[in-house]
Amino acid sequence: MRPEFAFASTAAAIAAAAVFTLARAQSESLVSGPGVGLAREKCQVCHELGHITRSRLSREEWSDNLHRMRQRGAQFDDREFAILLDYLAAYYGRDPAPPPAPDTLAAGAQGGDAVAGLLQTHACSACHAPDKRLVGPSFREVAQRYAGDAGAPRRLAQRIRTGSQGVWGPVPMPPAAAISDAELATLVEWVLSQK
Repeated sequence: MRPEFAFASTAAAIAAAAVFTLARAQSESLVSGPGVGLAREKCQVCHELGHITRSRLSREEWSDNLHRMRQRGAQFDDREFAILLDYLAAYYGRDPAPPPAPDTLAAGAQGGDAVAGLLQTHACSACHAPDKRLVGPSFREVAQRYAGDAGAPRRLAQRIRTGSQGVWGPVPMPPAAAISDAELATLVEWVLSQK
């Protein structure tokens, strides 16, 4: 093959890969709006975000989907159901979406608590509760296990960022690769303080 053709085909392949990567990233991020944090927390446990972004459903169809999620074990109460339905119908419905609005739930509508927003944004609350086991251990159990362990913050941060399996049983914890260093430090400090 002539060098100019090899260069052109390589450049085309690189451009195609860049377009695919950009399209995938856009399909895996949700529109900011009231309920986006809750949608990430409750839906991303089982689905990639592209499952939402590819869908354009009516309000009734989103409602049916949420009911089916609940029947299959998704954990959300009636108030959260209403928030999810409003968010999905507004931003991923068949009608044109309204302009993005601040996500009051993830931004700390629960009393301005920054940690609550982080727990929702990074889907921690889907598997962990403050004082009872869900899919994984409670935050209190984690704090009790590592009380007095000087290396605990580093190990816990590593497990949150990269995921883990076998530490608390057979169910793996998925990685929170998108979490920033500052958010990770805040979460680790908070978890280890839950005694």
